[in-house]
Amino acid sequence: MREPKEILRRALNKWRLIRGAEVLVTGFAAGMSTYFLFSNAMVAMACFVGVLLVAMLYVKPWKYTLEHICSRVDETITPMEYSTALILANESELPLLSKIQRIRAGETLKRHQREIRFKNSLLPITGLSLIAVLGAWLLHVLGVFQIDHTATQIPGTDVVNFKRLDAVNNEMIPPKIGKQEIHIAYPNYTQMPDEFTTQMNLRVLEGSRVSWNIAFDQPLKGVQIQIGEDSLRMDFRNNSYSKTMVVDYANFYAIKFQDSLGKAYLSDLFALEAYKDEPPVIEIEGLPQFSSFDFEGPQKLAFTTQLKDDFGLTDVAIIATVSKGSGESVKFREERLGFDTKLSHGTKRQDFSKTLNLRELKMEPGDELYFYVEAIDNKQPRPNISRTETFFSVIKDTVTDQFAVEGTLGADLMPDYFRSQRQLIIDTEKLIADKPVIETKEFNFRSNELGFDQKALRIKYGEFMGDESEGGPVVTEVETVTAEDPLAEYTHDHDGSNEHNLVAEEHDHEDHANEGDEENPLEAYVHNHEDPEASTLFAQSLKSKLKQAMAEMWDAELYLRLFQPEKSLPYQYKALKLIQEIKNSARIYVHRIGFDPPPIKEDKRLTGDLKEIGNFSKDETLDNEDLYEGIRNAVARLEILLDTDMKITKADRELFNKAGNELARKAIEEPGSYLETLQMVKWLSQSENSTEQQLKSALKGLYQVLPKRQRLPYKDGRYDNQLNNLFIEALDVE
Repeated sequence: MREPKEILRRALNKWRLIRGAEVLVTGFAAGMSTYFLFSNAMVAMACFVGVLLVAMLYVKPWKYTLEHICSRVDETITPMEYSTALILANESELPLLSKIQRIRAGETLKRHQREIRFKNSLLPITGLSLIAVLGAWLLHVLGVFQIDHTATQIPGTDVVNFKRLDAVNNEMIPPKIGKQEIHIAYPNYTQMPDEFTTQMNLRVLEGSRVSWNIAFDQPLKGVQIQIGEDSLRMDFRNNSYSKTMVVDYANFYAIKFQDSLGKAYLSDLFALEAYKDEPPVIEIEGLPQFSSFDFEGPQKLAFTTQLKDDFGLTDVAIIATVSKGSGESVKFREERLGFDTKLSHGTKRQDFSKTLNLRELKMEPGDELYFYVEAIDNKQPRPNISRTETFFSVIKDTVTDQFAVEGTLGADLMPDYFRSQRQLIIDTEKLIADKPVIETKEFNFRSNELGFDQKALRIKYGEFMGDESEGGPVVTEVETVTAEDPLAEYTHDHDGSNEHNLVAEEHDHEDHANEGDEENPLEAYVHNHEDPEASTLFAQSLKSKLKQAMAEMWDAELYLRLFQPEKSLPYQYKALKLIQEIKNSARIYVHRIGFDPPPIKEDKRLTGDLKEIGNFSKDETLDNEDLYEGIRNAVARLEILLDTDMKITKADRELFNKAGNELARKAIEEPGSYLETLQMVKWLSQSENSTEQQLKSALKGLYQVLPKRQRLPYKDGRYDNQLNNLFIEALDVE
């Protein structure tokens, strides 16, 4: 019944699209009508978004489900006999008659699928929307809602205002700019056309060439453009002043000139913002961070890469490094690989695909591949380079080295499989967590497999303890079994089968001596490999802990075989703790190399003679650079000027100029926050006269720039009142 269900799903998606189209048409009509009525794109966009959200919440096209579709099908298609819901039902839970009816309903739905109809109002809404948009357009043409904006128009940034720097003379008419034009030539690699503007606040790309061309209505002595601390003279050509420079960083600038009488004027500050050429953006899909392959299977990595850049790409490649061998014999080979898709030079966005075949890279089992994608854009003279994170791929090595001890080599007391007990704990906890969602048969199977792994680990430890049999402990006495125990294969008899794992008592030697056996005089000096207690690779101090760990593994295996992993966990944790103690006890500690003091003379000891001992003293002054030294000095000077009504001197102007340079650096980092204060400080550094209001404004702005000092601890005088002072004086007199 897969095809009838697919028919219902397609019908549901169609219904949702129709309802969504109703909402979209309504919002579009509201936005267009608002735009024609008020001629404001922002208001129209806000109206479109608002109506769209309200209509979407009202219609809720996502609320329609397959059950609603079944109801519509039953209402519109009579031959369905109200049996559409059976198509969605689970066949295994239906009785025989319902199954037959379900098949009939599916065949009927296939024949009548074109007759499915939905309740919608798309056509009426579309008609009303067209009428509303046409009506709003007609009102716009007639000018019914047009507003005259000329009365409230604010001068833009293309209007340059100048201020006199000397005493004010109302009889003189100050010069004005007759024409201003700024030419912006972007770097050639961007392929962007030149831009002409009258706006004085500029935002250009780093490396762009900016040319100012300004004409005045009166002859002048000279015009300068002040950028930061530099003052550049503008050239006079064709009755206008011009200056060209390459913009490499953000700054502020102002226009300064002198009229024919030598009076100086200074303009407001304007922002010269320089944005950087962004490096390429690389997005990789369908590629895991780490992948491994079998030697016999396919060894291919397929992925797609999407590259984007603001001005264009020139090169993209895969930097791959193949490592062979291990240890000191490892070798690396680096290759630069191309994509299967050819790069279109200068493209700003392109998708690339690549299939890496490890066999073509001549990789063998155990070899590893490290690679990343690198992209270069067309920036000049130094391009931007981006790269992705490194991806790893390895071919599994089917040959592993087994640990062995030769007669001339020392024993490795810390083999790799000491860490496998932790993995058993992790797998057991995962099995316990998966118990509610898996079947009992699978749960029992996994628990039994973990028991087998626990047994394999215990046997490995047994090899280091000298056990030569992998079937379990060796029983020295034969016991009579009266009844077959079904759990005998999985249980652990602590009273019998584990006797060889117990630590021998000291009186055992006395018992053997009393049995009349002849004592071997070389027994204390030889290493008997036939004795399991002596054939071990560990010292006697580690033997008891390892035996105890093996005993815990026996109990852990028992409960895993009984399908009770919850009870097995405590024993596994105990075994892991013992293994960690063995690991720590097997560490080697070396003596720390440090200062070895000279020996003490016995005749000088405890005499208290300090004549030959000199004191050590060191005086050092640490210079802490003050980033706001000029601003602090300017604040102090402004406070004096406000209190004494003194005039600004040449030294004051130099001080304010230094403070303005410090403030400009901070204004570039936070554009818009300190521009007004910077303008006021700039005015004070160039002006010969100032008003009290200008000094107060500059002082207030500079106070806000200074960072707050950390308050130091001081004596609190809240308990130092007159009564306490009189009481202390009386005590002093007495």
